[in-house]
Amino acid sequence: MMNDPTVLEASRVLAEKLSLEQTSFADKITKAFRLIVCRRPSGKELKTLEDYYNEQLQEFSQKKLSAQKTLEAGEYTSNKNIDINHTAAIIKVINIIYNLEETITKS
Repeated sequence: MMNDPTVLEASRVLAEKLSLEQTSFADKITKAFRLIVCRRPSGKELKTLEDYYNEQLQEFSQKKLSAQKTLEAGEYTSNKNIDINHTAAIIKVINIIYNLEETITKS
Protein backbone atom coordinates (compact mmCIF):
# COMPACT_ATOMS: atom_id res chain seq x y z
CA MET A 1 0.00 0.00 0.00
CA MET A 2 3.00 2.33 0.28
CA ASN A 3 2.72 3.36 -3.37
CA ASP A 4 -0.99 2.79 -3.89
CA PRO A 5 -2.35 5.85 -5.77
CA THR A 6 -5.48 6.01 -3.60
CA VAL A 7 -3.47 6.00 -0.36
CA LEU A 8 -1.02 8.56 -1.72
CA GLU A 9 -3.86 10.86 -2.76
CA ALA A 10 -5.65 10.43 0.57
CA SER A 11 -2.38 11.24 2.34
CA ARG A 12 -1.91 14.37 0.23
CA VAL A 13 -5.43 15.70 0.72
CA LEU A 14 -5.32 15.19 4.49
CA ALA A 15 -1.82 16.68 4.71
CA GLU A 16 -2.90 19.78 2.80
CA LYS A 17 -5.86 20.29 5.11
CA LEU A 18 -3.74 19.79 8.22
CA SER A 19 -0.97 22.07 6.97
CA LEU A 20 -3.44 24.96 6.81
CA GLU A 21 -4.49 24.52 10.46
CA GLN A 22 -2.87 26.86 12.97
CA THR A 23 -1.81 24.05 15.30
CA SER A 24 1.47 22.48 16.33
CA PHE A 25 2.95 19.66 14.32
CA ALA A 26 2.25 17.26 17.20
CA ASP A 27 -1.42 18.27 17.12
CA LYS A 28 -1.58 17.75 13.35
CA ILE A 29 -0.11 14.27 13.59
CA THR A 30 -2.30 13.36 16.56
CA LYS A 31 -5.36 14.42 14.56
CA ALA A 32 -4.26 12.41 11.51
CA PHE A 33 -3.53 9.39 13.70
CA ARG A 34 -6.96 9.63 15.35
CA LEU A 35 -8.73 9.96 11.99
CA ILE A 36 -6.90 6.98 10.48
CA VAL A 37 -6.23 4.60 13.38
CA CYS A 38 -9.13 5.74 15.62
CA ARG A 39 -7.00 6.29 18.71
CA ARG A 40 -4.42 8.72 20.01
CA PRO A 41 -0.77 7.84 19.32
CA SER A 42 1.37 6.82 22.26
CA GLY A 43 4.22 9.10 23.25
CA LYS A 44 6.71 6.76 21.57
CA GLU A 45 4.65 6.64 18.36
CA LEU A 46 4.32 10.42 18.27
CA LYS A 47 8.07 10.86 18.83
CA THR A 48 8.87 8.39 16.04
CA LEU A 49 6.52 10.17 13.64
CA GLU A 50 7.94 13.58 14.60
CA ASP A 51 11.49 12.32 13.99
CA TYR A 52 10.45 10.91 10.60
CA TYR A 53 8.78 14.22 9.71
CA ASN A 54 11.95 16.14 10.57
CA GLU A 55 14.07 13.78 8.44
CA GLN A 56 11.70 14.11 5.50
CA LEU A 57 11.47 17.89 5.84
CA GLN A 58 15.25 18.10 5.71
CA GLU A 59 15.33 15.88 2.60
CA PHE A 60 12.74 18.07 0.85
CA SER A 61 14.39 21.32 1.97
CA GLN A 62 17.77 20.16 0.65
CA LYS A 63 16.13 19.06 -2.62
CA LYS A 64 17.20 15.44 -2.09
CA LEU A 65 13.52 14.57 -2.57
CA SER A 66 11.06 16.41 -4.79
CA ALA A 67 8.26 18.03 -2.81
CA GLN A 68 6.53 19.04 -6.03
CA LYS A 69 6.46 15.45 -7.29
CA THR A 70 5.13 14.26 -3.93
CA LEU A 71 2.31 16.80 -4.15
CA GLU A 72 1.24 15.54 -7.59
CA ALA A 73 -0.38 12.36 -6.25
CA GLY A 74 -3.96 11.90 -7.40
CA GLU A 75 -6.57 13.89 -9.22
CA TYR A 76 -8.15 15.82 -6.33
CA THR A 77 -7.47 19.54 -6.70
CA SER A 78 -4.33 20.60 -4.89
CA ASN A 79 -4.18 23.65 -2.65
CA LYS A 80 -1.64 26.14 -4.01
CA ASN A 81 -1.41 28.20 -0.77
CA ILE A 82 0.74 25.77 1.17
CA ASP A 83 4.39 25.36 2.10
CA ILE A 84 5.30 22.52 -0.25
CA ASN A 85 8.23 21.14 1.77
CA HIS A 86 6.26 21.09 5.02
CA THR A 87 3.21 19.55 3.35
CA ALA A 88 5.26 16.93 1.49
CA ALA A 89 6.86 15.86 4.78
CA ILE A 90 3.42 15.58 6.39
CA ILE A 91 2.27 13.48 3.41
CA LYS A 92 5.11 11.04 4.10
CA VAL A 93 4.12 10.78 7.77
CA ILE A 94 0.44 10.25 6.97
CA ASN A 95 1.37 7.61 4.41
CA ILE A 96 3.24 5.76 7.16
CA ILE A 97 0.15 5.93 9.39
CA TYR A 98 -2.03 4.52 6.60
CA ASN A 99 0.42 1.66 6.23
CA LEU A 100 0.60 0.62 9.88
CA GLU A 101 -0.44 -2.98 10.39
CA GLU A 102 -3.00 -1.75 12.91
CA THR A 103 -4.59 0.48 10.27
CA ILE A 104 -4.65 -2.17 7.56
CA THR A 105 -6.05 -4.94 9.75
CA LYS A 106 -8.53 -3.01 11.89
CA SER A 107 -12.06 -4.26 11.57
